[in-house]
Amino acid sequence: MNRSMPIIALCWTVSGASADSRPPLDLGSDSDFSRQQWDLVEERMQLLNSISYLPSLLPIIMKNRDSLELTGAQIKALHNWRRDNYQKMVDAMNTIIEKRIELGQAAMKPKVDQQQLLALQDEIFKLQREVFLIRLSCRELVTGSFTQEQWSNFAFIAAEDPQIAGLLDQ
Repeated sequence: MNRSMPIIALCWTVSGASADSRPPLDLGSDSDFSRQQWDLVEERMQLLNSISYLPSLLPIIMKNRDSLELTGAQIKALHNWRRDNYQKMVDAMNTIIEKRIELGQAAMKPKVDQQQLLALQDEIFKLQREVFLIRLSCRELVTGSFTQEQWSNFAFIAAEDPQIAGLLDQ
């Protein structure tokens, strides 16, 4: 399996989407992404959001960094977080997808006992926790560095995003 791709082809098959012909993003670099690249990251993360229970904030924040008036230090910290964590998160999510398929296939085999199915589910739970902890580290970075004004601006921007608008306090 090619782990350098942000989303494996298997995910496309599971989601019903066709294979993505766009080149993979170099997510490990410190260079800045264009708005289109952040759109692509956000699109790919939405395909995997059912695996994690925290919304993907980083693409929205980085696409709107000017409106949010992020400082150079904030932008650098977010770039560093992406460099250090994004691929680990995607790799874990891809493994979750594989394990979910494996669990579904095993569940259809009469010779597979309940303990084996529970062990597979435990592996999935462990991976989901790993993804959750990685996403929490991003949330912690954001919540620890945003000013009240940036939070207000973020709420205004997020209210327009159909994936997270319903999560905001009314």
